[in-house]
Amino acid sequence: MNSVLRVIMVSCVSVSLAACVTPGRQVTRVGADTQTDLSGKWNDTDARMVSDALLRDCFASAWIQNFVQEEGRKPAIRVRSVVNKTDEHIDSQVFIKNIEKAVLNSGKARILAQKGAELGAIDEEQGRAASGRQSDDSGVGVGNETGADFVVAVRVTSILDQVEGKRAKLYKVNFEMLHSTTGEKVWIGDHEIKKLISQGRVSW
Repeated sequence: MNSVLRVIMVSCVSVSLAACVTPGRQVTRVGADTQTDLSGKWNDTDARMVSDALLRDCFASAWIQNFVQEEGRKPAIRVRSVVNKTDEHIDSQVFIKNIEKAVLNSGKARILAQKGAELGAIDEEQGRAASGRQSDDSGVGVGNETGADFVVAVRVTSILDQVEGKRAKLYKVNFEMLHSTTGEKVWIGDHEIKKLISQGRVSW
């Protein structure tokens, strides 16, 4: 009888332990345009959605129509910088490529490649974000933008609110289109993304 009880107890313990074991990793291929958000952090989907939304509004504004009427051609645009003011790493180059793609797809402007100094400044800003340091630079310099009529400056900030395993994170993206020579801001736009992240509880 004792042997039977021991067998039953061992079986129950085995079943309980099996329920606690993490299942093997499973990988499923999805389309590149599929929205995925596992961590709640900034990702490639956010960069793509923000770029498309901001450029759509930007090119619907009067500044570009005025330029085409005065100059008789499409404006040439260069993405000057993406400044990360959040507490997490944001791949600025991925964001910039999304902006450039949105400009090209619009058919309303030409896009110019970035210059070496700009890439270095972006790498430095990424290093500050990764180490938790913040830049004191509050503006974007213009001038010496050979071939460009306008330059784009982007700033990303975030606000985090959390309580009892729940987090709400707000990303705010500020987008400025500046005249490459005078520094005049011809268009300013903002786009916000808010994410609610809940930490699930383990049930037994």
